[in-house]
Amino acid sequence: MVNRYLAVVLGSVAALALTGPVHATSSQQLNFSMDATPSGQSDAGHWTAGCLPDAAVPEDAACVSVAGRGDVVRTERKNGTTTSPAIKFPMKGRAVLVVPHTPRLNPGTADFTVSAIVRLERSQVTTGANVVQKGNYDNPVGQWKLQLDRGVPSCRIAGMRNGHLVGLLVKWPRSIAGSGWQTVTCARRGDVFSIQVGTGAPAVVHNASMDIANQYPVTIGAKSTGVHNDQFRGSVDEVTFQIG
Repeated sequence: MVNRYLAVVLGSVAALALTGPVHATSSQQLNFSMDATPSGQSDAGHWTAGCLPDAAVPEDAACVSVAGRGDVVRTERKNGTTTSPAIKFPMKGRAVLVVPHTPRLNPGTADFTVSAIVRLERSQVTTGANVVQKGNYDNPVGQWKLQLDRGVPSCRIAGMRNGHLVGLLVKWPRSIAGSGWQTVTCARRGDVFSIQVGTGAPAVVHNASMDIANQYPVTIGAKSTGVHNDQFRGSVDEVTFQIG
């Protein structure tokens, strides 16, 4: 599914005018709790198809797409005295959740926040590990992304400023591999771009004012099902994106 969708986008992006963000009534645009079972699948996992519902906007869904014997499995996150359902991406093969493009997932020049609760074991560390993103690194019109390359959380944005494409990266100072479940949050507030892990003091960079918009889907767990897809091999829960 995702490869066909990306092929359509890439073939037509030059002819399409980008549309600025259309905000929902709530500032929260995506909220995937990972509690539900993908449509048509069993709760035990090893999912290769089906879609997870979005609690923020019901018409959205994150649909499973796999390649190379990849799948998505059920796992659990301890949450105090209870547990929360979560999902785990494969150690081999490729798997991604795909949310089709809609203009309201482009922040434009507005403030925004993207977050995920993640768990990455040391054995799951890879050089490229994209947790959630909209747009690719070489996208000519913009991107927002949360990643765990080499186990180190970082956030990247790219967009247009004064007719030029500019990019910005903010990194956490250390790896979180082997540290259990951690909440990673990327946020832009005006000219400030930050990343925060748990309740730690955020790492901050400046010069973040830019217009971020593209015609790509949001992907969770990788950038696609292609061979070089920067597959995240860990577990994830509570993926959210909000504007404002």
